[in-house]
Amino acid sequence: MMLPLHGMGNREDLPLPFWMVVLGAGVVLVVTFAVIHRAWLTPRWAEPTGRPLPRLTRLLNSGPWRWAVRLMAAGVTLVALVALLFGPDVVTNPAPGFIYVWLWVGLVPGSLLFGRVIRSASLARTLLAWRPAGASSRWGLIPGAIGLSGFAWLELVQPDRATTAVLRWWFLAWLVWSLGGALVAGTRWLASAEPFEVYSSTIATMSPWQRHDGLWHWVNPLRHLSSIKPPTGLAAVTVVLFASTVFDSFSSGTWWVRLVQNSAAPRWMWATAGLLVTIAVIAVSYHASARRLAPGLGTRRSGDHFAPSLVPIVAGYAIAHYYSLLILEGQRTAINFSDPLGTSANWFGTAELGVNTSIINHPTAMAWIQVIAILVGHLLGVLVIHDRALALADSDQTVGDLSDVGRRQLPMLLTMVVFTCGGLVLLFTV
Repeated sequence: MMLPLHGMGNREDLPLPFWMVVLGAGVVLVVTFAVIHRAWLTPRWAEPTGRPLPRLTRLLNSGPWRWAVRLMAAGVTLVALVALLFGPDVVTNPAPGFIYVWLWVGLVPGSLLFGRVIRSASLARTLLAWRPAGASSRWGLIPGAIGLSGFAWLELVQPDRATTAVLRWWFLAWLVWSLGGALVAGTRWLASAEPFEVYSSTIATMSPWQRHDGLWHWVNPLRHLSSIKPPTGLAAVTVVLFASTVFDSFSSGTWWVRLVQNSAAPRWMWATAGLLVTIAVIAVSYHASARRLAPGLGTRRSGDHFAPSLVPIVAGYAIAHYYSLLILEGQRTAINFSDPLGTSANWFGTAELGVNTSIINHPTAMAWIQVIAILVGHLLGVLVIHDRALALADSDQTVGDLSDVGRRQLPMLLTMVVFTCGGLVLLFTV
């Protein structure tokens, strides 16, 4: 029901040989590390400081503002639910586009620009506004990682995943998991388990909006990433998000497609195994590098401590991989939104509009956007790792002194180089 527009640039669109682009990306990371290792000897972003915004805080905390945002978002979501539950199973049904494009892909740029978008506009929080918050979960974001794994399976593995029949069952599963959990445990369950809120909140740690001491502040996004106290399970969330996008690229490659087509086993079995193996490989390589950086913290705590460094990688890869899907299918979804029941209606005046494809008719520019998004994401990750490693060594001598920080970062640097070069190869093999 949707076009597989996961990045429309290819290696022939680049003005340089592809091997040179990949090699150059790896060299840039290594040179950046060498420079900051010599010139950056004390943590710069360990404290959550920024420009306080008391007026904005009062506005965002006000009841009228909160309810205006909630009701607006609820209205859009209810139209999508009408299409999902009562609309025909046709290509013009806007429900799949709302879920896979507006909600899943759109929350990345939305959260980068506006912070915790889904939390403010969550239909679940609107419906449960009367429910007490409840106690914090000792599992942290682990339930959210499980929920995100489930959605990744739906997006990448589930047969007929864009049909209304399949999506209705998954919507029921979401109701039980998110609303049911919040009814039992309180609304704090949504912050730790509702997959879209967890995804948005994770990406929002890279936004220029940070709340501390009761006020919203305008901050350097890298300071935001470097100064947060990572919740338990943040590493699991970022690994699942990164691995799902990597597998999406990998499963579109010629080698994988031929392997699956030549096998007697059903496609969903291959895809399930491939997704699980991708998650496991990325998790093991990342955690091994993180533990090397902070052996005194142990595997889980060291992984969570450095997990903010994966956020720009997740964001960069998502932008590179999905931005053409968001541009084209996002428009198509807006057009179809005017006729959710398939009755040739025009509720919002968009039904007769057409998709503007001119914005992506620049293959060289698009290819470079993909390369730059992945490279910049990894560069920012290297900077965040370095600053958090310095801050940790500065505050806790049991994890290594400052003179040892650079040497301990080498395995993580190697992991980043592999992620960068591998990501480029996968993205441009489709």
